[in-house]
Amino acid sequence: MVEPARTHRPPPLSYATGDLPGIGGHIKSAPEDFVVEELARYEPCGQGEHLYLWIEKQGIATAAVAEALQRALHMPAAAVGMAGRKDTQALARQWFSVHTPADPDPAALAGEGFRVLRTARHGNKLRPGHLRGNRFAIALRGVRPDVDGAGAILQRIVREGFPNRFGPQRLGAGLATALEGRRLLRGGRQRPGRGRQSLERHRFAVNAYQGALFNALVERRLQALGSLETLLPGDLAVLHRNGAAFAVDAAGLGEAQARAAAHELSPSAPLPGTRVTLAEGEPGCWERELLRREGLSLESFRLGGKRLSPKGERRAVRAFAEGLAWRWEQDPTGAVLRLEFVLPPGSYATALLRELMKNDALGALPPPTGAPCVMRTP
Repeated sequence: MVEPARTHRPPPLSYATGDLPGIGGHIKSAPEDFVVEELARYEPCGQGEHLYLWIEKQGIATAAVAEALQRALHMPAAAVGMAGRKDTQALARQWFSVHTPADPDPAALAGEGFRVLRTARHGNKLRPGHLRGNRFAIALRGVRPDVDGAGAILQRIVREGFPNRFGPQRLGAGLATALEGRRLLRGGRQRPGRGRQSLERHRFAVNAYQGALFNALVERRLQALGSLETLLPGDLAVLHRNGAAFAVDAAGLGEAQARAAAHELSPSAPLPGTRVTLAEGEPGCWERELLRREGLSLESFRLGGKRLSPKGERRAVRAFAEGLAWRWEQDPTGAVLRLEFVLPPGSYATALLRELMKNDALGALPPPTGAPCVMRTP
């Protein structure tokens, strides 16, 4: 009898606080247990071509709200802007912009799962990243009521930060979206199908794959150094205040390490793309080795036009939660841990919660199978 082939699930990613046991539990028992509010980089000035809408949504994706606004105001998809996507299973408040001369009654724009809280006008369209950060208020239920254990993890996160990883929101359940992005790149496909939706799906899959590659490099650093604060010669350090990156050499290593300890900067890893700069030294070896393993070069991300080809960027390997506070409560379901904090743009609350709960299934990117096709640029 022939034994069936076994499926090998990739190992889970490690924890920066792996020496401290998690408290388990679950999030999003109800939308009110996961509240996120966008912190604007600027307030609308009161005049201009763009109508800004402060919207509260619950149980609906950010993209679906944008599509509903587009239909209600009879505008093309390109007229609608947003600074970032918020969790679907949450109570979220965020700004949208619409390039329209209309000033409708906010109540008339409400749809299933969202409502307009106020409107204002401004001179420019909202674009991704036009935010200062996001404020979270989260309730963890079904947790192990270990006050001291939870406190030890959270205090370490305050001191050292947490891995700035991408989670299932970006990568897809079981890395499905990231693996689709890998297939698109390694399969040599240059252009998506016709239509804006096809373009967006293609771009989103490639972006998810970039996130999985970034996660792999965070994991490599954790395994090699046991810390995300430690810098090495050749690193490209990222300043937390503005995202600027600079090279760290042996002569400047001590000063840079002191600034890392003061939370001013962190080591970085790439979201690979056509114009990203790779590190040197040992960190550069990790980055180039990963690309070789995946059968890629930076030119592999040149996919036929500026709208589709990601330029890439450097991203800090750790993030800090501003104003992190917590308290324990008791309700009929048992112990509840409530958390409040602010994260910078692009950082995920679930990455912080993962360190605390230690019961997720975020896996490492599995090795690729088969040889990639030759990428041809038009």
